[in-house]
Amino acid sequence: MNTRRTRLMASALLLVLGAGVPLSADKVKLKSGKVIEGLYMGGDSKAVRILLQSGQVSEIPLTDAVGVEFTPRKPPAPAQAAPAAAPAAATTAAPKPTAPKMATVPAGTGVNVRLAEAIDVDSSKAGMKFKAVVDDPVIVNGATLIPRGASAVLEAIHVEQSGKMKGSDKVTLKLNAIGFGGFVYPVSSSYNQSKGKGEGKRTGRKVGGGAGLGAIVGGIAGGGEGAAIGAVVGGVTGAAVASQGEEHLQLPAETRLNFQLSAAVSVRR
Repeated sequence: MNTRRTRLMASALLLVLGAGVPLSADKVKLKSGKVIEGLYMGGDSKAVRILLQSGQVSEIPLTDAVGVEFTPRKPPAPAQAAPAAAPAAATTAAPKPTAPKMATVPAGTGVNVRLAEAIDVDSSKAGMKFKAVVDDPVIVNGATLIPRGASAVLEAIHVEQSGKMKGSDKVTLKLNAIGFGGFVYPVSSSYNQSKGKGEGKRTGRKVGGGAGLGAIVGGIAGGGEGAAIGAVVGGVTGAAVASQGEEHLQLPAETRLNFQLSAAVSVRR
């Protein structure tokens, strides 16, 4: 009877071993009632082998064993998928800067300006710059392209002072730039020449500053003789005062001058 049981247990153990069932925390029950726990390592028709927690392998004769309980091993936890990368935030394309609307002021367009400062021929020379403002709006095809009050820069192209012999004071100006709306536009224009009245032989000196200049300004303010404010292209007569036979040319502030654009200029609308 015992021999038959031993053979049955050995056959069962061999079947389990051959099936390759993964086991853990196995238990071997002995006839004495003792239970041996460990990892089942295998067996044959004579004994079973158990790996104890101490690391030793114990061989238990089948004649001492009543049975073996196998605890199925837990299948390995499935590998967790890496979290999907958060979708990249949609990049909002920066709006393309809108191209500014431009308009063209054609060549030949007249531009009227007023001097914002006086021009004294005696103290002027070629290359000097003078401030002015646009006196009339420049309108093209019903649209105002250069507003009244826009800043303007004039440049002295030629300055000539009369000598002791015949001659007259002369100053030739051109429109150098116009500014408005936070932008400055270089321009090219016709020349505007202002000159005094030529006289005969000079025997004295020109009237300079101080009381002489005060007399000039007073004459202009009162509309006195010798005061003139011009506004024609190519020849504007300035204030000329004779003192002991010699003139003095000055273009006071608020003098109105006219220029014509010699080249088209593009401006922002």
